[in-house]
Formats: sequence, structure tokens, C-alpha cells
Amino acid sequence: AANSEWNFMNKLRLLEAEQLTLTKHHWRAINKYDASIESAKKAGFIHEQGLACEKAGFYFKKMDSYNKKALEYFKQARECYKEWGSSVKVDSI
Repeated sequence: AANSEWNFMNKLRLLEAEQLTLTKHHWRAINKYDASIESAKKAGFIHEQGLACEKAGFYFKKMDSYNKKALEYFKQARECYKEWGSSVKVDSI
């Protein structure tokens, strides 16, 4: 596992973010979403980068006063999915 951290770290950070949203640790969750996004980008997992952006967008959307931030994450997700070639995901966001 020590040699393949690039392969799972973004997934772990995304799961941590999701867990933190359930315990209402808002800013810690956002930090984990951002860490997941950055890790996926670094590893070249554009579809998983898109997923982390999308999940962060939905999280911000739930927090009504942060709709502008939600839109930023959704735009990033759309760009990732577009680059990945998933028109279905692009159209769904």
C-alpha cells in the first residue's frame, strides 16, 4: 500500500469527506473534498476528480448560503467529465 498511495488516496479522502458531512464537520469535510480533488488530479484520474468536484458541489448546495461555491465545483466537475468524454455526466450536471 505504501507504494500505491497514488492509486487510492483520492478515494480515501472522498470517503473521509462524505463521513465528515454526516457529522456536520463542514470545513473539515471541504478540506477533504479538496484533498480528494487534488489527489485525483495528480494521479490522472480525471473521472474521479470530477466525482469529488460533483460531491463537493452537492454538499455546498445543501448549505444554502454557498450556492456560488457550489457552482464553482459543478463547473469543475463538468470540465472533468467533458475531458473524460462522458457527455451523459456533462449533461446531468
